[in-house]
Amino acid sequence: MSSAFAIDPVRRPTAPLAPERPAPAADPVTVRAIRPRVLGASLIVAGVGCVLAAQLLLSIGTADGAFRLQALQDRSVELGREQVVRTEQLQTLAAPQHLAARAAALGMVPQDVPAYLTRSGRVLGAQSIAGAADTASTGDVPDALLSH
Repeated sequence: MSSAFAIDPVRRPTAPLAPERPAPAADPVTVRAIRPRVLGASLIVAGVGCVLAAQLLLSIGTADGAFRLQALQDRSVELGREQVVRTEQLQTLAAPQHLAARAAALGMVPQDVPAYLTRSGRVLGAQSIAGAADTASTGDVPDALLSH
């Protein structure tokens, strides 16, 4: 058996009605009771408006930050590409073939027997003057990067 009360679905129980009182006309107490409701409602509307304005400002700030981040990422990619180009240029200029070509343009010639200078200024090794040697006989291999 069920312990629930049986309720007639057609007839619903009703609460006893309070006796109606006639509303007093222009009672000062009633006017004072309405003002706090209007004040409270206006404060709630103003609060909701402030929350919406703050949310709008935060959304604008977040979007601005996202655009700045994208611009910085684009700049980073651009600088990375430029760094690769500069590294290739540096490797080309540091190639032995390029250094030999620059030395030949300055009038330097290769020396078969190396000579070294000490800190005191003495020369170690052969003290002969380098002659005008044929640069084609040195066996240099041209650099592929220099031909561009």
